Amino acid sequence: MSFHQALEDSTRNLTASERKIGSILLADSRSAPFMRIAELAKKAGVHESTVVRFAQKLGYAGFIDMREALVADSLSTMDRTIAMREEGEKYSLAMVISSQVQVLQSLPEKISQERLDVVVQHMLSARRVHILGSGLVLPLVEFMRAKLVSSGLHVDTITHSGHERSQRLAQIQPDDALVVFAFSEDYTSIADQIRLVAKRGTEVILLTDEQTLMNAGLPETVIAIPRDQARHGVIVSMTALCYAIHYDLLQYRNEEWRAVRDRVAEFDNL
Repeated sequence: MSFHQALEDSTRNLTASERKIGSILLADSRSAPFMRIAELAKKAGVHESTVVRFAQKLGYAGFIDMREALVADSLSTMDRTIAMREEGEKYSLAMVISSQVQVLQSLPEKISQERLDVVVQHMLSARRVHILGSGLVLPLVEFMRAKLVSSGLHVDTITHSGHERSQRLAQIQPDDALVVFAFSEDYTSIADQIRLVAKRGTEVILLTDEQTLMNAGLPETVIAIPRDQARHGVIVSMTALCYAIHYDLLQYRNEEWRAVRDRVAEFDNL
């Protein structure tokens, strides 16, 4: 199992000290595979035994086993990214594209189809799906809304801030589903509100980046996208994830989708 997937599966069971270890490994994915246990423990301000327990909670036999998984995760992308950086600034576009392609190719290994199926089942069983996001993720919110509506689901978007966002969140019912697009610091700023929505019985689905995994009190359903070796954004990968969710939905709602498409065509022809 990849380190990324192991961390995502175990994040809810980690202590504050263990989350700090995870944050260090995620923040410096190029150096992480080569850290010695003493070095990692010193950076995290913990005892070496805490690092071992962290590895074991993720399902590894110990620190060495976890480090081998980190090496395997990074080996396919590191050399090419470093080499392209050394070529100079004129190759920066090629470096970005190459890095994004490598991240996209790694997604099936890091995000299982079973996890996507859980997301889709939550959406299908919901009375209404609410999609929350603001700032950089606004295009993703609108893209997901369009895909879900075309699948025949009832969808609202929440793109406000402050009191207006609180009003919209307060109206969400226990038999609804809330899809949250938020990365790292953005999620931290709304985490308490999201936990309150979940506490009232609403299924919350968090679509985020891997750094957010080190936050405490995450929802039950989290899908985290890895960043590339150059720490570029995750919008391209998240868009691919939205497509995957949409295609998965269509497998369950093929007849409904065809009916919606036919009704839309009827209006278009008027």
